[in-house]
Amino acid sequence: MTALAPADLLDLWERGPASALRAVLPLAAAGGEPADVLAALPVGRRDARLLRLRALTFGPVVEGETACPACGECLDLAVHIDDLLAAAPADPAPAWLTAEADGVTVAYRLPTTHDLAAAIHAADPSAALLRCCLRETPDALPDAVVDAVARGMAEADPLAAIRWDLECPACGHGWQDVFDIAAYFWAEIERHALRLLAEVHRLALAYGWAERDVLALSFRRRYHYLALLNG
Repeated sequence: MTALAPADLLDLWERGPASALRAVLPLAAAGGEPADVLAALPVGRRDARLLRLRALTFGPVVEGETACPACGECLDLAVHIDDLLAAAPADPAPAWLTAEADGVTVAYRLPTTHDLAAAIHAADPSAALLRCCLRETPDALPDAVVDAVARGMAEADPLAAIRWDLECPACGHGWQDVFDIAAYFWAEIERHALRLLAEVHRLALAYGWAERDVLALSFRRRYHYLALLNG
């Protein structure tokens, strides 16, 4: 896997909104594997790859902000990607897992990007996602079985739902926030792509360079050319 180049960022920005498999497109661009193959990975394994690619492309620390749900205080967040990856299991989960409760046993697999894309527009996305992952789909399952499957999925694929434990410095309230690396990384790709378009526009007007020529410049060279234009 290699870091995304400037041309990759623009290609992803252009293609992403129309793709149901947008979450895996950066991995396909960086590693050469087809998007359909990457979309068949369990979500946590996919997100571990996205975390590594994000570290290569934009750096090893993810930053953001959130508001305390109790008092509204704004918190700045900064987490090292290696700390998030520490939760990744050493070995991949089996293809099929089992859960048992109330005398009912079901076989299930971990959700994939394909499953998320199929379930997101359903009237009940959670129920639709569960049906995608069951080996057999009975008409109804006891709530205890559904809970057991959810716990099993979380234990087998912890990076599928990354949660940060937070505490407000103002009021002491504690809570958890979910961190979605796919959405976070895409927001960064879009911001960087728009900045690159602005840089290409300015340097092309000033020097008559084609887009490919501007994108071939290192960040340091682009920065200094833009600084010269600023006087």
